[in-house]
Amino acid sequence: MSQQYPQYTNQPSPDGGLNQQFSPQLQPQNPPNSPQLPPLQPPKKRRRWVPWAVAAGTFLLGLIIGSAGNGTSTSPNAAAGAPQPTVTKTVPGPAGATVPGPTVTKTVPGPARTVTAPPPGPKAAISEDGVYLVGVDIKPGTYRNGNEGDCYWARLRNTNGDLDSIIANHNGGNQVVTIKKSDKAFETRYCGAWTKIG
Repeated sequence: MSQQYPQYTNQPSPDGGLNQQFSPQLQPQNPPNSPQLPPLQPPKKRRRWVPWAVAAGTFLLGLIIGSAGNGTSTSPNAAAGAPQPTVTKTVPGPAGATVPGPTVTKTVPGPARTVTAPPPGPKAAISEDGVYLVGVDIKPGTYRNGNEGDCYWARLRNTNGDLDSIIANHNGGNQVVTIKKSDKAFETRYCGAWTKIG
């Protein structure tokens, strides 16, 4: 059923003036099968806080992203001033990009290395008195000393200090001694420096 609204008009009076009485006239009814118009709605109030909330959220998101990008990290294990190995890593660009991404260089602390120097090898000269192990302290071979008259030397089977440990010995200056690989040790007293000559 359609609604009918009264319509008021000012009609002229017979004396030429306006008749002050309003007479309602009804509009004709809508014909059957005509579309019904929805009743008029009052306009919605605009929410004024929505743009401010969006702006504040965008500002906070920008602050978070900016502070995360400016952070730097240092390795507590990296020694100050110590050279560190460098690792280069290529980061891919966004999907579908034709330009490769930036190259990132990161310094990674390497493992600590301890280098132990090997013990010195046997020498080819003797400069002081003492007992020298053959093949450890001195090389086997033929040696000559200077003109020290109080010189004593001995080739030894072992270092026990017994008389049976002596292979050969002698006194005097200008000595020439051949120390063999089979000798255990060589003893020298008051002979000065010995030089390997062969």
